[in-house]
Amino acid sequence: MYLGKAELVLKDDGKAIRSMHSKYPWPSIIRLSRFVSVPYKKVVLTRKNILRRDGYKCAYCGRGDLTLTIDHIVPKARGGDESWENLVSACTHCNNKKGDRTPAEAGLSLLVRPFKPSHIVFIKNVVGRIDEKWKPYLYLS
Repeated sequence: MYLGKAELVLKDDGKAIRSMHSKYPWPSIIRLSRFVSVPYKKVVLTRKNILRRDGYKCAYCGRGDLTLTIDHIVPKARGGDESWENLVSACTHCNNKKGDRTPAEAGLSLLVRPFKPSHIVFIKNVVGRIDEKWKPYLYLS
């Protein structure tokens, strides 16, 4: 903002940036003056990212206080693949109960439907919470 490369869209009234001789508003949302292409990488399918997506809770019982593993909803032996929609976090108890069966065959049901996350999901995890004022700019409802 100081160099004129960005403009202030929304400031945080409770904060300021101070120097010896000046006081600047604390930016909450800025707009770049010139378009900068940022090559967003897709979210990589890893064990850590699956646990993050599922909120570090078992997809079958919802407990988060137990050791978690990764479970294939449709087992690999039955043609299940390594995809966001087929992998969920599961506690060892539920994963052992399910075994090499589908959730229906094991008498289990998914509490959440697995999905391919966007980078916004991980921004929420890093920041802790999304400021309500940011939602129109993040395409959230």
